[in-house]
Amino acid sequence: MSEARKILVIDDEADLRSLLELTLSGHGYRVVTAACGKEGLIRAQEDPPDVILLDIMMEEMDGWEVLKLLRLDEATRAIPVIMVTARVEVRDKVRGLQEGAIDYITKPFDRKALLARIEAVQGAGDGAGERA
Repeated sequence: MSEARKILVIDDEADLRSLLELTLSGHGYRVVTAACGKEGLIRAQEDPPDVILLDIMMEEMDGWEVLKLLRLDEATRAIPVIMVTARVEVRDKVRGLQEGAIDYITKPFDRKALLARIEAVQGAGDGAGERA
């Protein structure tokens, strides 16, 4: 059997990180968390995950900056990023997708829907990594 897929959760809300870790690990994922953008970038570079769940509104370095830096780095460029955020404006969704996120989910979210979207990204396989 193959190794569990690893998901990196970058969010400054401890309760949400815990909820996602519990939910995702209960469905066979290996979950790594980061409480801020800088920590998330370091974790992504040191041991690249299969998928990143990224919040936008964080102190010091927001999700937009994290996404930009992930896309500029050869080691992290191909990692699928799903934005998970309270920002519901269409312009934010469009920006996230234009800047390289593969999906955009607004909080609060349905856990089953989130899992389905993660599975869809995983099902895309290597093709998801070919995004420019």
